[in-house]
Amino acid sequence: MDRKVFQPIDINGMHIKNRVGLSSLLNNPVGENGGISDLTIRWFEQRAKGGAGLIMTGAVQPIAPKRCDEVGLLMRAGLALYDDGHIPGFARLADVMHSYGARLGVQIAIIGPMGGIAPSPPPYPDERHPTQTVAEALRGQSTPIRELSIGEVEDFEDDVAAAAARAKAAGVDCVELHCSHGGATLHCSFISPFYNKRTDKYGGDWNGRLRFPIETIAKMREAVGEGYPILVRICADQLLGTRGITIGDTTEIIVPALERAGVDCFDVSQGDNIRSVEGISIPLYYPRGCFIHLAAAVKKVTKLPVIGVGRIVDPDMAERFLQEGKADIIYMTRQLTADPETPNKYYEGRPEDIRKCIGCLGGCGRPCPVNYDIQDEPLPLLPAEKPKYVLVIGGGVGGMEAARVAASRGHKVTLIEREAELGGIVAALALNPLMAEFRNLVDYLAMQLRRLKVDVRVCKEGTAAVVKELSPDVVIVGTGSSMIVPEVAKGKPGVMTHVESLVRRREIGNKVVIWGLVGASWAIALAEEGKDVVLIGRGGEDTLARDETSSRRWWIFRKLTDVNVVRGTAEAARISNPEVLYYVDVEDVTAEGVRIVDREGKKRVLPYDTLIISRERVSNDSFIDELQGKVAEVYRIGDCSQVGEIKDAIWSANEVARRI
Repeated sequence: MDRKVFQPIDINGMHIKNRVGLSSLLNNPVGENGGISDLTIRWFEQRAKGGAGLIMTGAVQPIAPKRCDEVGLLMRAGLALYDDGHIPGFARLADVMHSYGARLGVQIAIIGPMGGIAPSPPPYPDERHPTQTVAEALRGQSTPIRELSIGEVEDFEDDVAAAAARAKAAGVDCVELHCSHGGATLHCSFISPFYNKRTDKYGGDWNGRLRFPIETIAKMREAVGEGYPILVRICADQLLGTRGITIGDTTEIIVPALERAGVDCFDVSQGDNIRSVEGISIPLYYPRGCFIHLAAAVKKVTKLPVIGVGRIVDPDMAERFLQEGKADIIYMTRQLTADPETPNKYYEGRPEDIRKCIGCLGGCGRPCPVNYDIQDEPLPLLPAEKPKYVLVIGGGVGGMEAARVAASRGHKVTLIEREAELGGIVAALALNPLMAEFRNLVDYLAMQLRRLKVDVRVCKEGTAAVVKELSPDVVIVGTGSSMIVPEVAKGKPGVMTHVESLVRRREIGNKVVIWGLVGASWAIALAEEGKDVVLIGRGGEDTLARDETSSRRWWIFRKLTDVNVVRGTAEAARISNPEVLYYVDVEDVTAEGVRIVDREGKKRVLPYDTLIISRERVSNDSFIDELQGKVAEVYRIGDCSQVGEIKDAIWSANEVARRI
């Protein structure tokens, strides 16, 4: 295939077979004392086998536990290279990667303010403008932080260099110094004016703030020699405005300085784990490829290879960015979690078979909600010992996945769905512009059902009579859940459930009340369309978007609350529409509006054209009783078994369909 994404590239003597890579993820499996376990091997092997050219480990700890205790550094539960005892494990991992033609890199990182040590003590950015961290804002947690001495800084440089030497001794192909993600890493926090207020040789100006990474790189080079690649992950934009690292700082000062220091490649990332996590764990609310402009800016000021990242889940998009010269390698990390076989499927001309990431950030490595096989000990997908006729009732993603798995094992499968389209609640949620990526899962499953020739029948109600007519050996019930409409709102004009409002979007009026703080992203989307939206709920800020994963919730929190954080990007700017009302009960729904009362007894009437109920759901499981004694095997999956999230539906579908 004549595509740039499959062209090889060399980095200081390291030959990489293609331009697709896996960046560091912290949740890969880890053995005892930070070692390489069989699960570690299996996890990385999946991606190497799937065709990725460059595979970077999760951030490796170069500091021994005893030293961590001595300096007050919180020990991370990740891979480690702090003594020679770790070398054999990494050698084994490197051999497995090489057996698939992939190159293995080790990212070396020292945790910074997030782990209790920093160039300068808090508050950040300064006494006049103290700000909260993500953990403080969402969970009320804080970490005591201690300023490092010059001697401790110099010792850490030696620790990193020693770890680099061990990686080379193990046969690892390259090492990467992690200088990104703001308060997550010590090296980035020294570079950033947000965290570094020192007045000694490691602070004061850009020369001082860059001294720590530059000295570290010099010691790494001495440890590994000239003909060995050293990469550096940089924070091109800390996403904290001018108080942090900006792209101008990066292109004008940081990149030239690190290039002179002797690095061989720039891995361009962004964001701050403590204060702007959406730059790192990018939720589906952001467009694909949203940070490639940062890699493109770096590429303009260096002749070294540049790696680009930023929610790139489509190989065609990766190819376009490479053709446009915006980067030399594309990291597709979360996509390689959703489907490790992405490069191979693309190379073989099967892009429609790629299971695309949906941006939910519900695990990203262990587990991935759309990929059951990513967990540590999945049930194997084996041919059925005895093919059976399997009837799946319910065409949500759980039912679709059950049908896919059962058919792939050799069973004859019929799937029936009451509605005209497949996908259930997930397909409906994808109608929210902010959650359109959910459609990826529905489209993938629909394609697989066509390929496997599953007999799909829509607009067909699952009844005992239908089951009797079809006479299956096995029935899998995935009839989902329904949202509970409170009595006070039942039958009132303009009332819709969350799912109904998505499907009947054109019927939504201009004045909208959403009852349920879990409906926050839909409230934002409707407000962005120009609707006048009020979001209400019985809980406080701690329940706002409570069903969202942390990075998604953080984005919503910054949109809808007055949390004391640095707002360095337009996407994070506080908005006044929708209005959010906490600790309120609904007393009545009348022609005048929704009558509410807060916990202080204050009453208010909210005029509305449309009242959207976004509250608890209940399982649609009444059909189960009708099947008892009529079919030899009956199983329930997804919300029909227990109301949950996408992962629960996919997991339960696999647990059933792989055992039949």
